[in-house]
Amino acid sequence: MKNFFIIFLQMICFNLAIGQVYNVTSFQKINDVNGDLYISLDNDDWFGHAVESIGDLNGDGISDVIVSALQDDDGAFNVGAIYVLFLNSNGAVSSFQKISAIEGEFNGQMEEWDYFGRSLSYLGDINSDGFIEIAVGAEYDGDGGYRHGAVWILSLTESGNVNSYQKISDTQGGFTGVLDVWDVFGSDIANIGDLNNDGNIDIAVGARRDGDGGDERGAVWVLFLNSDFTVNSHQKISDTQGDFEAPLSYKDYFGGSVTNIGDLDNDGVIDLAVGAYRDNDGGINKGAVYILFMNIDGTVKAYQKISETEGDFNETLEEDSLFGVSIDLTQDINGDGKTEIIIGCGNYNGQNDRIGFFYILNLNSDGKVDSFQKYSDGLMGFDGELVEGDFFGYSVSTMIEDGLNYSFIIGAFGDSENGYRKGAAWVIKLGLILSIEDLNTPNNIFLYPNPTRNAFSLSDITNVNTIQVFDMLGREVLSFNSVKSNQFNVAYLPVGEYIINVVTEKGSISSYKLIKE
Repeated sequence: MKNFFIIFLQMICFNLAIGQVYNVTSFQKINDVNGDLYISLDNDDWFGHAVESIGDLNGDGISDVIVSALQDDDGAFNVGAIYVLFLNSNGAVSSFQKISAIEGEFNGQMEEWDYFGRSLSYLGDINSDGFIEIAVGAEYDGDGGYRHGAVWILSLTESGNVNSYQKISDTQGGFTGVLDVWDVFGSDIANIGDLNNDGNIDIAVGARRDGDGGDERGAVWVLFLNSDFTVNSHQKISDTQGDFEAPLSYKDYFGGSVTNIGDLDNDGVIDLAVGAYRDNDGGINKGAVYILFMNIDGTVKAYQKISETEGDFNETLEEDSLFGVSIDLTQDINGDGKTEIIIGCGNYNGQNDRIGFFYILNLNSDGKVDSFQKYSDGLMGFDGELVEGDFFGYSVSTMIEDGLNYSFIIGAFGDSENGYRKGAAWVIKLGLILSIEDLNTPNNIFLYPNPTRNAFSLSDITNVNTIQVFDMLGREVLSFNSVKSNQFNVAYLPVGEYIINVVTEKGSISSYKLIKE
């Protein structure tokens, strides 16, 4: 009987999830005046430039995070630092440990303008010694030449201090790849699992200003690691290497972000999503994301580009949106079995310059977009009072799954609440809409009459493709396809509250509450 009850609950949860709208149900801002951080950030610290979930480091049952302050001046000007934040269940900070040139028991040699913390990646306990490892990008590091870049792999104690480290650069860590001036190796880093099946974790490292094929087109290095975190071998993916046949262009910044998206095409090999956030498809710096279907040797088997004009995204982006400036894999939020990714757009959000936003994209196995949802201030239940220049979404990371809730940490390095660009990070929880009292409704379209006994209409049905009606158990009870008439009959539905999803021809979803009398 107990097992039957558990299965029954699981069936309910599954049915609730499929096809439903996940709004922002709660959020917590973390900066030097919010979220119990209790530190004094400096102007232009850029706290929140990179963010990453690292699991439960201190063993208290709550997921913890790391956040970089890219222009922190500990030890030298703009050398950079990271904060290990131990969180409470509400997303506020319980305690923290700073890691910099002078804190956190880290004695790696760093210099001014290293930009330690440009990128962050959780690697897990690579060598099974009880310490978890993280990778930290320092894209302006000068090993071997000006702005060549570097990656630090740090082993952390439960308190967030550094137990040991290994640097990978033009001169250290066994890396024999050729880096040039302004390659900025370390732009982003991804844990890609054991790609070549040698028993060791491998990583992908972005070099967004690499010049293969032309200035600043960008590249990704696949590094096959040894158990001591040094590099055994490598494969470069660029405009001229790695069997990558996409036509990159000047200042695309391919490799500005990179993440492991699992085995999307079910061929037994993990695949990657790589941002080229200054790609000009559809307009200047609108951005793009490449889905790379990988071979086990680190070369590219095939690819699919997602942009305003490719990959069935069908979204109109503003110029300078920087779509793809950050990427991470999420859980299967809507329960349809498809891969979902979160993509940051740290600049223009369609309403105000440099506020920022992010998308959650639902992908088909061919890398094209099945559906998507946009999140920003005033959308999908989020009212965090973002302002111009926040760059919300410049960094994103998936945190933990909690029943039907999903948590993310979103960076906003330009936040100036308590001083100029001190920065902030947001812990945002998405939840299934089981109550519609707080359902966000766009300002430009309204539903009427509401309440209604017989039918409802929309103030504008231009570009509307489908209207879905869900009851409060998450079941789709009615749908109107190929919308032509502006009269939607609900007369026979029982009295109660319903969720109305309005799906446009481009796949975006707006949600409304309807009271049926």
